[in-house]
Parts: sequence; C-alpha cells; structure tokens
Amino acid sequence: MSYDILIFEPDVVTDEDFPRWWEQVSRWEEPHEYDTTTGSTQAIRSFYRDLIRVFPPFNGPYALTEEELDAREAEGLPVADYTIGTDFIFISVGWSDANALVKIVGQMAWTLRLAVAYISEDGSIFRP
Repeated sequence: MSYDILIFEPDVVTDEDFPRWWEQVSRWEEPHEYDTTTGSTQAIRSFYRDLIRVFPPFNGPYALTEEELDAREAEGLPVADYTIGTDFIFISVGWSDANALVKIVGQMAWTLRLAVAYISEDGSIFRP
C-alpha cells in the first residue's frame, strides 16, 4: 500500500467539484503518456523537475536503473511513482517516506502556486 498525494493547478477545479473531477481524471484517459511532463503546464514541469532530485522516479524517462533502485532501497532512500497529466501530478511513495514527501511537497507547491490534495489522508485540499 502506498501514500498518495496530488499536486494540481489551482484554477482547474473548485474544492466543491474536486471529487467528481478527481474521479474522472484518475481514469487516466488523457491522450498522452502519463510518465512524462510533455504537454504539462510550466508549474507542473518545474515541480516534477525539482521533486525528482529528492524522490527519483521508478517509472518514466527519468527512471532509475534496477541497480540504482536497489542501492537506494539498501540505503533507505525514497523513490516515487509518478502519474503526470496536463495540470496535475499524482505521487505515490511508501508510507515510511510519507512525512518527508508531505513536507517537501507543501513547500514546493506553495512556491510554485500549486494546490495539494492529500488523497491518502482526509482528502483535504490546500491552495496557494
């Protein structure tokens, strides 16, 4: 089981419409690959570029090799699974890395003026 968090452009949906929007978006039906930021907003691309420095991906074009993954696991260092859309990034990590992810994501999202939805917690949404 993983800890999941969603970063998204704040103007894309209201808090009231979020549950319905998220249900639709999480079907992953956008006409593109979900492991690259090609076609994503500038803020989403910047967020991803910065976050993978601390939470490298194990999927997509910037994925670590098997050897790199094994080395990180042996050292207890985090990796993340990313699902990337035009105006959002869905991030999954192991529960042992959840606190670090929440802290880093909160700071980065605020700086880039992105909203955060705590999917694995109470579903609360924080906006810039």
